[in-house]
Formats: sequence, C-alpha cells, structure tokens
Amino acid sequence: MSNRRNFLKSATALALGSLILPACNSGQKQEQAAGTETGTGVAADSTSTASATGNLGAIGIQLYSVKDVIEQDLPGTLKQLANYGYKEIEAYPGQKGHYFGQEPKEFKKMLNDLGLELVSSHFGSGSKTAKAADWRQGTMLSNFQELVDKAAETGQKYLTCSWLDESLRKDLNAVADLFNKSGEIINKAGMKFAYHNHSFEFEKVGGQVLYDALLQKTDPKLVNYEMDIYWLAETGNDPIAYLNKYKNRFPLVHVKDMDKQDKSKNTEIGTGSIDYKSILRAAKDNGTEHLFVEQESFTRPSLESMKMNYDYLASLSI
Repeated sequence: MSNRRNFLKSATALALGSLILPACNSGQKQEQAAGTETGTGVAADSTSTASATGNLGAIGIQLYSVKDVIEQDLPGTLKQLANYGYKEIEAYPGQKGHYFGQEPKEFKKMLNDLGLELVSSHFGSGSKTAKAADWRQGTMLSNFQELVDKAAETGQKYLTCSWLDESLRKDLNAVADLFNKSGEIINKAGMKFAYHNHSFEFEKVGGQVLYDALLQKTDPKLVNYEMDIYWLAETGNDPIAYLNKYKNRFPLVHVKDMDKQDKSKNTEIGTGSIDYKSILRAAKDNGTEHLFVEQESFTRPSLESMKMNYDYLASLSI
C-alpha cells in the first residue's frame, strides 16, 4: 500500500513532465494509507436514507476519500456523493492534475449542476528544485500565480496547502514568511490561504513545536489552518485545546475517525475512538465554518464508507 507522502516525494520528477500525484499527501509511517479496494466503477446509485436531524449544517468531503473510483468516473462519483447528501467539496490534484483534468469553470459547472459547491482545493508546497510544467501541476514554489488565477475561476473560497516539503521545514521563519506571502497572493485573487496538518508538524524544530511556531509566526489575516483532527489526536494532542487556544484560526477541519484497535488506521466516523460530538462543538464555538469528511483506511468499498460517514454526521447534534 502506498501513502501520500510517497506520492509527494515523487512529485519532483512528475512535475517535470509526467502526471502529478495527489498533493493532499501523507506524513510519517503509515500516514494517509491508501484504500485497499480496487473496484473499477461507481456503485449503483443510492440516495441517503438518513434523516438529517443534526445541526452541523452543510457537510463536505475531501475527494481523496474516493480516489479509487473518482479517477475512473468523475461525474458518476460526484453524483453518488450528492445523492448521499454531501453539499461541499474539497478537491485534490488527481492523476490528471488539478480538477481532474477539467478546466476550472467546467469543473465548477459539473459540481453546481449536482447541487455541490467547491469550497477548497489542495495543493503542495513543492520544493526549490521541482519545477511544475504548468498550473495543473502547480505548487507554492512553481507556477503558483497561474494556479491561483485558475482556482479563482472556480469561485472557491480557499486554496489549501496540504503538504510542506521536508526540505523546507528547518527554517520556521522562512516557512512563515512563505505562508504569509502566499496568503497575500491568494487574498488578492479573492480567496483565502489555509494549511493542512499531518503529524510531523508536532515534532520540534529548533526547540519549537513546528505547528505552534507556524500558528504564532503567521499573520492571521493571511494564513488560516485546516485542522486534520485525526492526525492531531494521533500525536497525543488535544484538538479542543488547539481550537480554544487559537480561536478563529481553523475555519476548515478534516473529520476522520481513529480505529479503536490500531490508531494508525482511520475508520468510519462514529465507529472509532474520537469524541467528535465534543470536538465539533468546540470547533463551531471557535470559528470553524466548513467540515470535510476524509477517510483513507477501509474495510469496505469507499463509497459505502462515505455514506456511513455522512449519515452519522447528518444525525449529529452538538
């Protein structure tokens, strides 16, 4: 099983002419492990039967959760997710680059026709040595302005960096400066910049916890954060403590649960060990506006898991 860290490590070569692999990448050990199913198409159409009795509002999904089917059938997979009840979408760069090979306005229309809204899309930091061929492989350090301009055409609210290359992590002041400058560029295009964590951010660099240093060194007007609740919990940290301490810094969150027997794996929300009722209440109280289901470890077809995830959240009151 491959992981998203390996995907991004391959991006240097891929960006020079071959297809980019997902920028919504993983961290250490078995972080972000790929699903095991190998189906070749989307399951039969199914509408969610759950009663939306909860009060979470619109529920979103990071499309990497269905990477096994969406690359093969983009419109069919999106239709299925809409039928389940999902309303908001976060994209990732697939095998054909950003927006799965679609032009930005074309992708927007495909979503809107299904009652879906693109809120955010992921991209990688890139490295100083990797050069992207064009915006479809764009990163923070290569073809960034073109990537930003294309993203603006979709009307999305956020551009979210989902991976900080290992070569950039030694100088936290430089990273903070890069984030602030990227935020300025994205703001000028009418969007907001966010950064998505994995687990390496909770290691120390120069005596400082990398994540805390970035939160403290970046300008709140320019840099937002997308808390991946699973990875924060996996490191032994308290998501609620971070939400309370850094109020209004986490407008976006990733919601995925932790397997009760093996915390290196995630599972369907509500069946694992993370107390999402308390965490999502704290998120709402501290400025979170959008939540995205994400799951990368599976014991059943990914779309079946996505229905279970939606049904649980749609019935959750906080």
